Amino acid sequence: MAQLLRLIALSLFIALAGCAGRTSAPTITSAPTINPQMLGAACPRPALENWLQRSSNLTQELSELINNNIAIQPERASDVIDRLGSIQAALEVARPPRCAAPHADALNQALSLADAYFSAYWRGVATDPIGSLTRINSALDQARALEHELMRLYNTLP
Repeated sequence: MAQLLRLIALSLFIALAGCAGRTSAPTITSAPTINPQMLGAACPRPALENWLQRSSNLTQELSELINNNIAIQPERASDVIDRLGSIQAALEVARPPRCAAPHADALNQALSLADAYFSAYWRGVATDPIGSLTRINSALDQARALEHELMRLYNTLP
């Protein structure tokens, strides 16, 4: 019965978070874009390929971590915080080419927002969980959009 109630609560939370995402203003007023003039020396094809391979996996891992743990018990949030740290470390090692800096910034913003939320949740001081998770997912959406733009640019590189 407790498991069923937890699943119902999770479903309601996801539904509310989805509604909040459609009705609330984005936290970033304008999405950064990839500067096509930076495609030369700032964006060599092998470096961009390596970045996209690594960053797309990290984006997916981050998204799954956030969205699969929205209904965890507060005492388990430290596990999420540890995994966020691992993702952050992997992102730092990946080193984006200059043309991918806006993409890396969007991923870092999502990580920062997630860390702040789950840290507050763990300490029992989180406020506005739906708004927080909406902001995190907005940053992830921005990162995905920039990733798609980088993929398009990658296909134009010699």
